[in-house]
Amino acid sequence: MKTIGILGCGWLGLPLAQNLIEKGYTVKGTTTSLDKLKYFEEQGIDPYLLDLYTDDYSAVLNTFLNGIDTLIITIPPFRNEDTPTYALNFKKLIEPIETQQIKNVIMMSSVSVYAPSSVTITEQCTEYSQEATAQQILAAEQVLMSNSHFKTCVLRLGGLYGHNRKPVEYICKKAFLDNPDMPINMIHLEDIIAYTVAMVIKPVAQTTIYNIVSPSFKSRLDYYSQQAKENNLTLPPLGENDKASYRKITGNLISEVTEIPYRY
Repeated sequence: MKTIGILGCGWLGLPLAQNLIEKGYTVKGTTTSLDKLKYFEEQGIDPYLLDLYTDDYSAVLNTFLNGIDTLIITIPPFRNEDTPTYALNFKKLIEPIETQQIKNVIMMSSVSVYAPSSVTITEQCTEYSQEATAQQILAAEQVLMSNSHFKTCVLRLGGLYGHNRKPVEYICKKAFLDNPDMPINMIHLEDIIAYTVAMVIKPVAQTTIYNIVSPSFKSRLDYYSQQAKENNLTLPPLGENDKASYRKITGNLISEVTEIPYRY
């Protein structure tokens, strides 16, 4: 079986690693926390202490990448940085990826890169948000996608939930549920894992972008009402709808290509 490297074994990367190990893959994973190394070993992950924000990352990075068939990058950007570093960290990966002759890279990105639109947003959309974090993510995507030495699969994820991540708890503490009738673009952890594993099993033939967004919710009110009921919470009063922020994103393409339906 192939060896998979997961750069960033956190909320998403760790259960993804566990799923791949169950399927027979060898998994190497990184963390910035020394305390997690033993736990990773217990889970069957070959662990590496790696922080791209330090000056001495190079040797560990090269050792981590050695022997990997597919690299999965799950590290998010830092918000409100004085000097954006996200794309710079992706540039640090390029030479080692080429040196280790890794041919397939999967990047966890975000649908937050898209600008509001009056039409349904697909992967063909090129109208992007000018928000600082969105621009950092787009720049990081381009670092990978512009390289011809390997194929990149960019997975633009909707808002994350599942596995103890419950955005409804935050909403219930607010004075109002804003934009109740507006579209919501969410994605459950288990669906992310299912589609990512599909990309590992059958890598993209060329550099590709996929949106991963649940088709199950009609609006913010629909999603948060369901989540509030499941978690015995009470939603705040409904607020106003800001139509200028309208953004409905479809994730149908990856479901069609993989023939895997969304579970959530």
